[in-house]
Amino acid sequence: ELGLADSTLDPLHSGVIGVELSSITTTIGYLKSKRGATHPDFAAHIVRELLDHGVGADDSVVVSMTGSFPGLNLAVLCALETLGVKSLRFCSIGASSFGANQEQFTWLDMEDYLRRARLLKRRSDFVTLGGTGDIGGGLSRDARRSMNERAFSLSYPLLRAHSLQGQIRLRNKYTGDPRRYALLINVGGNHAMLGNEGRLLPGGWNDESTFAALRDSSKGAKGIVFDFLEAGVPVLNLLHIESVARDANLPFEFDSLPPPGVSPVYFLTASPVEIPVESIPADE
Repeated sequence: ELGLADSTLDPLHSGVIGVELSSITTTIGYLKSKRGATHPDFAAHIVRELLDHGVGADDSVVVSMTGSFPGLNLAVLCALETLGVKSLRFCSIGASSFGANQEQFTWLDMEDYLRRARLLKRRSDFVTLGGTGDIGGGLSRDARRSMNERAFSLSYPLLRAHSLQGQIRLRNKYTGDPRRYALLINVGGNHAMLGNEGRLLPGGWNDESTFAALRDSSKGAKGIVFDFLEAGVPVLNLLHIESVARDANLPFEFDSLPPPGVSPVYFLTASPVEIPVESIPADE
């Protein structure tokens, strides 16, 4: 309806592929990754991950999203709402290339529209600008002003700080003790969440063993993901999309979408059980 879709960039008409560059583009992104992240069965994969790790309706999780992978944002929110998992939700407005980086249709606009259409039960709790320092670093003054106005016009509470450490403190203020939560779900590369070295964190499920492997290699500002891992709270890291798709048995590149419910993620696989010969009754 807005006339923003580009059939060349988004041939399957997902509606969540942006442009290469815009005033709110924070970093270089890759079109293949953005297309790969639109596969709708990622929602089923996340449901599977939560159930396999015992996360359910009695638990609370923290969710951090950016505008870079709106397809995965939707997958996470749909999975949580389907299972009835309680969540504290942060999102940032800025986006890398081909994400929700169109000034007229940011991730906030997408989420707000879906809430008004009653396709989501609620919106994010807190918003930041994203970019360097999670405070709009690297973007022009006009772009930051535009993002502030977007959050205000849609009545989103905007977290304001003057530095990366200040933004981390603000997020921690509202999050509280990580041990209150069963899981942290991170979508995209928010600076406050990942810090300076968080991109070393593998895609997929991470736990204390991951933190132990990264403890000595991490230098400089450490993001919030490390606080959770150090507290013994796992992190589902939805970054490095090709490896996440591979682990989920989902295609990273596809020319068409399968019918719902036929991807491998919907099925359990088990090794054949060997039955001792002496336990097999003889033919009568």
